[in-house]
Order: sequence, then C-alpha cells, then structure tokens
Amino acid sequence: MMKSWLSFLLPKDEYREKMTLYFLSEGSIVLLFYLLTVFIMNKFVPGIQIDWEFSLFIGIWIFIGYVLLRYITSGLEYTDIITETDNKRQRKVLLVKSSGFVLTFILLYPVFSLPANAGEWLSLIALSVLAGILLFFMDYLSLKKSYEKNKV
Repeated sequence: MMKSWLSFLLPKDEYREKMTLYFLSEGSIVLLFYLLTVFIMNKFVPGIQIDWEFSLFIGIWIFIGYVLLRYITSGLEYTDIITETDNKRQRKVLLVKSSGFVLTFILLYPVFSLPANAGEWLSLIALSVLAGILLFFMDYLSLKKSYEKNKV
C-alpha cells in the first residue's frame, strides 16, 4: 500500500480504500467538468455574468456531495451486517447515534452562541433535529445498501 498525505483519510481495509479512491477520482472529474462549463459559459456566452465565489462554493459542494453519495450508495460502510438480526440491531444503533447527535448539538451550541429569545431556541432545535434526521437517513441508506450487498 502506498502512503501519501491522503492516507489518514482512507479506510484501513484495502477494498474500501480502493473504492474510496475511485469515488474521489470520479468526484474530481465531475468537478473538472463543472468548472470547465462555468469557465466556458462565463467567457463565451454573452450576457451571463457568473459570480466566481458562488461558482466555486457550488463546485466544492458538488465534489463533496458526489463523493458522499457514491460512498453511501456503494454499500461499503457496514461490511459485517449479514443477517436480519444484525440489520435490526444496527438500525437501533443508528437511531441512538442520531438522537445523541441531536442532544449533543442542542447542549453544545449555546456554549458558542447563546440563543437570545424563544425564536432562536426554536431555530436551534429545528436545525439540530433536521441534521439528526439527515444523519439517520444517510446512515440508514448506507446500512440498507450494505445489508442488501452482504446478506446470505
């Protein structure tokens, strides 16, 4: 296995590492095509002025989103989930993990920025619940794909 400055981000499992590198490479190509499209549109399409900061921001999220979605939908995350019992147990773990995230977020956020009124508290709770739901569904989708791939 080759070592690079990227190695600390990669899984220790050789197959998962290889697939993650594929996803990162694919994401890079998608990002390249996006940036070339934005450049060509800005340079050669009259009347369209593209905000470069916004374009770069969108490009970053295209790359992150692509790699994340490919990893989640690949079924690589939960290699040890084979039986229905394992699947049910892991779903409970995901629910506890997501709930723990929501509670931790609600408890720690005021340390950095104390909400001043009830509206800000409500926004904090809504944001943390939405983030917890998003976390749960991303993990659940990954678990479902892994289970389908691994089941006997």
